[in-house]
Amino acid sequence: MDRDWARLSRYIASAREALGLPQPAFAAELGVGRSAIQKLESGHEYRKVTPLHRAVERRFGWAEGSIETVLAGGEAERFAGPVSDSPIEAGVDALLDDLTARVKGALLGGQVVDATAVPMGDGDGSVVIIWKGGEERDLTPAQRRRLERQWSKFQRAAHDILADGEEQEE
Repeated sequence: MDRDWARLSRYIASAREALGLPQPAFAAELGVGRSAIQKLESGHEYRKVTPLHRAVERRFGWAEGSIETVLAGGEAERFAGPVSDSPIEAGVDALLDDLTARVKGALLGGQVVDATAVPMGDGDGSVVIIWKGGEERDLTPAQRRRLERQWSKFQRAAHDILADGEEQEE
């Protein structure tokens, strides 16, 4: 049976890019190093489908066996059910499906430093603001304090904007 590993590599890279997911973030999600993702997307010819391929299949919500289908020239099928047995992970996957590629990339890359939910009006929901740090780097105490002051200002400004909206409507 002929398997088009180069096609699968392009297919995986395209699916990852459509999510706005950088290789390092994708690798972290799958619990592998970036080099494993680079190899996966480079057209490397494997002797058989690997556990990493299966993890990719699950991560993208493809039906079981989609890797083989793509290798044979077909298209991956979306799994009809939840991607995970965990209700939390299934809820997160459903939420991510509704986000733009840019927002997905921002949420999935880097580390969450802090987050806040600012209430809107009379039980009309809230705005969630997430502070994501870039690549891990050592910050001096002064740099850390500067970033924390910026974050505090941003939180207060968001709260003030939403509070002003309530006052103007009354």
